Amino acid sequence: MLTKVLNHFIFLVLITVMLAGCASNSKNVGSSGKTKIVFWAHQESAMNDAYHKLIQAYEAKHPDIEIDFQTFPYDVYNQKLKASFSAQNPPDVAEMFGTWVPEYSKNGALTEVPNIDKISKEYYPAPLGAYQYNGKLYGLPLEYNLENGGMLIHPEMFKNKGLEYPPKTWDDLVENAKILTVRNDNGIQIKGFDFISLDNITFTFLSMILQQNGKYWGTDNHVNFQTPEAIQAMNTLTSLVSVDKVTDLSVFGGQLDSSDYFFRGNSAMTYRGPWTVASGLDNYKVKDFEYVPVPSFKNENPYFAAESGWGVVVASKSEIQKQALNFIQFLSENENLLQWNISTFTVPPKKEVANNPKFLKENPYMKAPLDILKYGQWIGPVADRDYFFKQINDNFQLIVSGQITVETGLSNIEQSINSSQDQHK
Repeated sequence: MLTKVLNHFIFLVLITVMLAGCASNSKNVGSSGKTKIVFWAHQESAMNDAYHKLIQAYEAKHPDIEIDFQTFPYDVYNQKLKASFSAQNPPDVAEMFGTWVPEYSKNGALTEVPNIDKISKEYYPAPLGAYQYNGKLYGLPLEYNLENGGMLIHPEMFKNKGLEYPPKTWDDLVENAKILTVRNDNGIQIKGFDFISLDNITFTFLSMILQQNGKYWGTDNHVNFQTPEAIQAMNTLTSLVSVDKVTDLSVFGGQLDSSDYFFRGNSAMTYRGPWTVASGLDNYKVKDFEYVPVPSFKNENPYFAAESGWGVVVASKSEIQKQALNFIQFLSENENLLQWNISTFTVPPKKEVANNPKFLKENPYMKAPLDILKYGQWIGPVADRDYFFKQINDNFQLIVSGQITVETGLSNIEQSINSSQDQHK
């Protein structure tokens, strides 16, 4: 009797183990018995179309692999990622925005990408920055995400005022902006130089510090905005609104982007990233505009800070890390990445791809950004991106309205951000 009981118990244990094994493997077994890589991304039509084409090419090259590509609305995607990793049930491969990556890599949630020394030479530093942690690499960026160095302009507005374009120096830009600004009794109708957006206020401020050969990071991942360079940058930036009056805050924080107002004819020059060009061409069907360099503030070289943009990572909990790594490396191969950047109208993060004549031929509006990529640096270890940008934007508005001084505003920004940085250690 005892032998029967023991045999029955052993049988149940074996069945349980077998079922557990099946359950753990079922995620990575497709309907046809192929190895299945689960790949998540946010919903963006151009990017998703580009992914689909590369997925088809990968599956054709690897007939034993099936890619289960799933997309989610941007508004919920970041939270869905966090929930899946917290529940220890993440996708094998995930598209992530660079600023999100450090939180995962420092907690051991991502698989290391090998050959960091070789890859570091192939990529520009700015897009690669957030994917690195403690000397190791935890993903591959697919784009160079930048908001600096280029601006949208209406050449006809310059011609009507007898002005040469584009402006060659920062002083030229400011003087031209004053002449190009059009007002009536209701306020500004055409902004001479619009840089008022959540991203561009912050990035313009940081670039002005760097272009004076200044720095904004202190020690222990704290920012330092008490420097002469930071004070001059903020003084200049706020003066464009309160003194020069070439733009205003009338639509700041609204539903439309500053580039939308440009394409509607409400500004002569708008400081915005190159990704906005596609909106003008596709959504507004506007062609009488150019994307030109923004003159450096002080230094001959247009130094700027940039976030690491969209890229792909592999979860450390994936049971098929080798295959998943192979897939993201395939996406990042020069020819594949070139096609992805061309079709998504994004700036290449790899030097060889950015310098491929085919890219500029397909996207001629990209010349201004391509010319300055070597001057970019990673924005740095920002712990809470939304909070970081909000502190700069909120205090900028208070300074412009005269409620606080530049010095007080910079002190507020520094204290708030550093407190946030400490909370995320």
